[in-house]
Amino acid sequence: MSQFLRRSAVLTCGAGLVLGLVACQPKGDIQTGGASPAATASASSSPSPRKSTGTEGLPNGAQLAAMLLPAEALPTLKLNPDSVRSTGTGFNPPISPTAVPQDQVCKAFDGSAWSNVAGYSYASFAQNDYTDESQDMFAQELETYRGDDARVVMGKLREALTACHGYVSEQDGVKHKVTIELKELPGVGDEAVQAVRTAPTWTGGATLVAARVGSVVVTTYYNDQRNTGSAGIDLTKALVKNVTAAR
Repeated sequence: MSQFLRRSAVLTCGAGLVLGLVACQPKGDIQTGGASPAATASASSSPSPRKSTGTEGLPNGAQLAAMLLPAEALPTLKLNPDSVRSTGTGFNPPISPTAVPQDQVCKAFDGSAWSNVAGYSYASFAQNDYTDESQDMFAQELETYRGDDARVVMGKLREALTACHGYVSEQDGVKHKVTIELKELPGVGDEAVQAVRTAPTWTGGATLVAARVGSVVVTTYYNDQRNTGSAGIDLTKALVKNVTAAR
């Protein structure tokens, strides 16, 4: 059985159902082109209050979109035009952090909008994904955060991925025992982690990567029907280089 890979369960804001992942907020000038009991980590508790700052020095959505990997970097996959979104030339207003419901934390990793599990709103973002007929997918997203929020978000993602080491995912009425193996990914941006997501009932698996470059958080999701999606690591490294070069 192939694993679930499209974002029909966890969509980015403005595109459909978001399962109550409260980091999703109106995205300004959007351009269209059962959890484990362990999910009680601080990623699902009240995020720490912080002082909001302005957006000076932060790239807007249009600038972030220019940093995303182009089609020639993914020759075996095709761009999904419905996935092309950004905040355009504007920024989202600052919004106070809000905890993700505990029963939604692990479910966030069933789809590509998994950075929402941190519970922090971003100032700007850009995303797209590439797919093929076999339902392989590489999804990439860049988000900017005010102040020190990017560091906090990385910590929250680590905590949630650790808490969801083992959980049950229900897809189309079928339950799957999912395992997430989390590792640090040294030498990628200012900090980075990789998480491999598998289940005995799936063919293949998915590799999730989160990296920080200053105030930009890079998240990717590579689903592969033949292996664990490890090719997503090299693609993410290339994406991080794009972000670093644009600083």
